[in-house]
Amino acid sequence: MGTRNGEAGQLHEHTANVAIADWLKEVGRGWIPSAERTRMLVGSTGRPDIVIRQGNRTPVVIETEFGSPAVGDAVARLGNTLRGQTEPISQVIALGLDERCQQDDRAALLQRLDDNEPIFSVQIVQGEREAEAEVWPSEQPLAATPFDLVAYCEYAQVPQLVIEEHSKLIAEEIAAASTRLLNLIHATKQRGRNALAALRELTATSDDESAASNACAIWLIAIDLQNDLARYSEQMQTLGLQTTADLQSANMGVLTPSPMLEEWRLIESVNYEAVMSIALSTLSAGGLGAEVSPVLDKLADLSTQIDGLHVKHVYNFMGELWQRLIKDRKARAANYTKPPVAELLATASAQRFADRSRFDLRTLNLWDAACGTGTLVGAGERALRRLYLRNGGGPRTGIHAERIERHIYAMDVNSIAGTLTAKRLTDMDVEQAYLHSNIAVIDHPAGSLYLLNPEETTIKNLLGQRADAAAPSSDDEAALFGIPLNSMDWALMNPPYSVAHYGSSLATTGLAPLRKRAATAHDKVRATTRGYLMSSGKAGLASHFGDISNMRLRPGGVYAHVLPLTAAHAGSWSAWRAEMETDFDDIVAIANTGQAERSMSADTGMNEMLVIATKKAERPDEVATGTITAVALREPPETLEQGYAVGREIAHLPSDGDEGEFAQGRWVRTKTPRIGFPWIAVGIDSTELAHAATALIRGKCWDPLNTTDIPLTLEMTEFYAVAGTGPTHHLIGHPEGSEPIGAFRWKRLRAGQRRPTHISMWGSDARSQRRLTTRPTHGGTPVRREKIEELNQQRSHWHFARNIRWTSQALSIAHTETPAHGGGAWNALQVPNEEVGRALALFWNSVFGGILRHLCAVNTQSGRATVQLDHLAGLPCPNFTADSSAARRALEIADREFGRLAELRLDPFALCFQDRNRHQIDLAVAEMIGLDPDEPRVRGMLERYRLLFAQEPNVNGRKTAILKALKERDERDGDQALRDAPAALD
Repeated sequence: MGTRNGEAGQLHEHTANVAIADWLKEVGRGWIPSAERTRMLVGSTGRPDIVIRQGNRTPVVIETEFGSPAVGDAVARLGNTLRGQTEPISQVIALGLDERCQQDDRAALLQRLDDNEPIFSVQIVQGEREAEAEVWPSEQPLAATPFDLVAYCEYAQVPQLVIEEHSKLIAEEIAAASTRLLNLIHATKQRGRNALAALRELTATSDDESAASNACAIWLIAIDLQNDLARYSEQMQTLGLQTTADLQSANMGVLTPSPMLEEWRLIESVNYEAVMSIALSTLSAGGLGAEVSPVLDKLADLSTQIDGLHVKHVYNFMGELWQRLIKDRKARAANYTKPPVAELLATASAQRFADRSRFDLRTLNLWDAACGTGTLVGAGERALRRLYLRNGGGPRTGIHAERIERHIYAMDVNSIAGTLTAKRLTDMDVEQAYLHSNIAVIDHPAGSLYLLNPEETTIKNLLGQRADAAAPSSDDEAALFGIPLNSMDWALMNPPYSVAHYGSSLATTGLAPLRKRAATAHDKVRATTRGYLMSSGKAGLASHFGDISNMRLRPGGVYAHVLPLTAAHAGSWSAWRAEMETDFDDIVAIANTGQAERSMSADTGMNEMLVIATKKAERPDEVATGTITAVALREPPETLEQGYAVGREIAHLPSDGDEGEFAQGRWVRTKTPRIGFPWIAVGIDSTELAHAATALIRGKCWDPLNTTDIPLTLEMTEFYAVAGTGPTHHLIGHPEGSEPIGAFRWKRLRAGQRRPTHISMWGSDARSQRRLTTRPTHGGTPVRREKIEELNQQRSHWHFARNIRWTSQALSIAHTETPAHGGGAWNALQVPNEEVGRALALFWNSVFGGILRHLCAVNTQSGRATVQLDHLAGLPCPNFTADSSAARRALEIADREFGRLAELRLDPFALCFQDRNRHQIDLAVAEMIGLDPDEPRVRGMLERYRLLFAQEPNVNGRKTAILKALKERDERDGDQALRDAPAALD
């Protein structure tokens, strides 16, 4: 511990380390810590400060010193080997102890530890050897309490490097075993065909390869549980359960299905049915016999390898393997939450129960209606148990069985997913057997969403018997669990965003009447129609899960969902946002804005967010605005300890103030103009940009130089008050060669081609559509004459880009000299007169319009902003049609400037910071809304706006050319750029 031994006070380093080790022994279940021991390292006289051992699990090494964390000592330990171990040390906890503790004696330090004072700072050091050391966080250490240290010790038993290396190799071996299984079954001819047909049905797959792969994964899960129980469970040992090694010894080193099935039935008889039923049915499918013995032998060997890693108590290793094996995850709508993200969401949301008593924590109801492999449920349980320990629950108190039997509720449409969830919960404390579980496989056309009907409360819990929507008979009460209204404490979920392809017809059947039942639900206490209105067919399945969570959560309950980022902005999600703001407090939305890979779930390819909120005690009669705390992560967590650390920091954001930073990101708290309005600050990197957009919506310009607002003379309104939208492309028609819809068939116009009678702005063309006034792209041939006249009346000179790519497109609104129809990429705007059209075109092609569109529209892909047409009407917009002198002056300026500006060739929007032609549009629009374009303050503000806008990852799309241009500008101008901006524009 450093070199400060005995410099001041009463507490020496040796005494502090021994006290910390003794305290860890009391709070850690089965932990054997030692401090300041010599001869701990092979071939070295070095002396680790603290080492924690727990059976065969990876030992935890902690290096400490007063002041900052002992990173140097921690790095020096990498590559060393502890006596009794074969694997070298690859991860060390560098711990700093608050220098105030030097004034303590041992008793005072132990009291600080018991009181969970934040007296530590932590950094995690990992690498194969000293020369390859990585330190996280690399700069500012993490502030930590003693119980945070307990968490970091748990994670140190499960090094991420070990998980990644072994899960990949084992998954490859399972894949090879499944190929062998398939070949062995094929060799049995007709019996094999029957077996494969049964396996396809049982594993809900459509091809033989996937059925064999899934079967091997299921058998490995069952074998792993069998071996764990035979080793650790006194109950199962009493019943004579044997390991696979025992069975091999009794049968000349070979495993055959018959004795395996006997052992699995024995496990099932103790009601591990949730794990075993599908394993039993698949191993006996179609009369499989001794031909599968080589596969079972291989899986038993893999189980031994997995057990040797000693990570299952913390890491969902079986879930990790399943995700590596499954080939049709998108078809199954089975995109899973990445474990570090699950740790973040569980940790941040669990903290809302921190003031509960240990009895309340013990009996807190945790629910996941789309449980998948159980990663979120496991992370939630771990977070609750830490709170339970911190609030006085003993580490050796057996709450495992009680929690699983009475207080954890998990549901999925897939029996394999339910099995994996049961295995995940079992792995957390395999020594403690549970008698039953509340894990259900829902066999209903709407899946878990049948709970949109508020009268449905009862669910069969025996996995494998496939529960249905109707409540079972009263004489089957033992096989039921209930999820009544207002009964759950924590809804922790990653709901599906879309319907699984193989079940799309089923999953959509009956959702409309279920949504209606939710919308008309009656509140018997208040004698009113309650109205759960989050569900929207346009928003997708995830919005429906918002309603069932709201219904089933009790007041004070916590909503914690993984959701598409579109939920923060899209018009189709406005009802979901309004209900969240009406029924929930302390809404926090977390998005990653720092790296190209932004999904919180594997393989979705979508921008996502985490939403955490607490249900209000009662529904208010009226809510005018909502308060949203938007958290932008600089990078997503990559390990469990990182997920935990970031979750802790988010959970402890200050309740007052408007913005701030923490080690892994920044946050800003904003009020929406009205409930249901887009959460503009969610998913953006810059808090400054959030302030700029918020001010514009309220009729002001935020001055980043002076951090003040400049009132605008032109009032703000919503788009629908200024202009309407024309028909969608489904009514207008279809391009030549595509599915016939609408009134016209459209064909792309070639250069110099004679214009037909019917023309359209159908397609986007980033190369040619670079001026405000541009040419139509398509000519049309009528195919449905009854619609022609109606559509002709809705042609326009003005066209709004539905999906703008900031990185390649230059126009948000385009003008055509001849009236034209809209199309797939453009929508014709119905403006009251041409003066208003010119004003709109200038505004939406300026940096002001770009900011509002970026923050209020939908960011479905990096570099693209989509506006749903029903959402376009609600976009904030200057009121160019107002009966005021400011509006008339704005129209005059637009009329004066449009002809000149329409001739300018524009760069893509993302290059606005260096596009002098667009700068001229910005100056004209600044004058239109009441600013003085000649004032240096205004020009400096515009320069800053452009930089903030272009630096947004979802604007620049992380395109190399744009990032290079931004970097060159920064290197060229540096801090002087903002001050010199007015002169540079002259």
